[in-house]
Amino acid sequence: MVDATRQGASVSQQPTAASIVTEERSDPNAITEALEVLLDRAERAERCTADDLVAALPVNVVEAAAVVHDLESRGAITVQGGVLSLTDDGFDLAVTAVRRHRLTERLLIDVIGLEWWKVHHEAERWDGVISDDVEARLVDLLDDPGTCPHGNPIPGSRNRPDQSDAVRLDEAPSGPVVVVRITETLEADDEALQLLQGCGFVPGRHAEVKERRDGWVEVAGSIRDAALPPHIASHTYVRVQ
Repeated sequence: MVDATRQGASVSQQPTAASIVTEERSDPNAITEALEVLLDRAERAERCTADDLVAALPVNVVEAAAVVHDLESRGAITVQGGVLSLTDDGFDLAVTAVRRHRLTERLLIDVIGLEWWKVHHEAERWDGVISDDVEARLVDLLDDPGTCPHGNPIPGSRNRPDQSDAVRLDEAPSGPVVVVRITETLEADDEALQLLQGCGFVPGRHAEVKERRDGWVEVAGSIRDAALPPHIASHTYVRVQ
């Protein structure tokens, strides 16, 4: 497993990053999303298997196998005992792909004004086409943002926030909270994002945890109350106030 302390690794040398997300062996979007999942797991020192990719991404078993094959053949990951681990080169590729994807999301919402729940899938259309020069201009234009619109830290940013005190919503006590982030897994779920946006339970907003029962969490968002199902509550992180 790659040392998570390398999260500030250089992202300026990208000659192979573009190829890994643009070659058409498997879906380029799936490659980028897999790198996002693998980077997130590496930074949290958690193992990741092909089954985990199937659970986290909108891919089936066959598509996940193709992604794993592509990443392994390019030397981006190793596979031992079914566990997928980023190599040093793979870590750098993941940092680049994730950084550019999240900067694009910020552009779409902060400058273009796209709705919050739409930016993840729209940014996927840009994956693999952001050059070094464009990335640098995005950083300047957006003032080096610390997180994507979903609250996930942008690798290499000087403004990465400390989220060590964030807890899963389904484990948070009743009372006031601030929404910190939602996971990459949930970003791919349009219905979940629309529910969160509709009730005002999005990163940066103040809210309240009212009741937890059987994995469901009743919250008072900044717009209205809502009952969030387990698959949303378990992938949403908050800071208890």
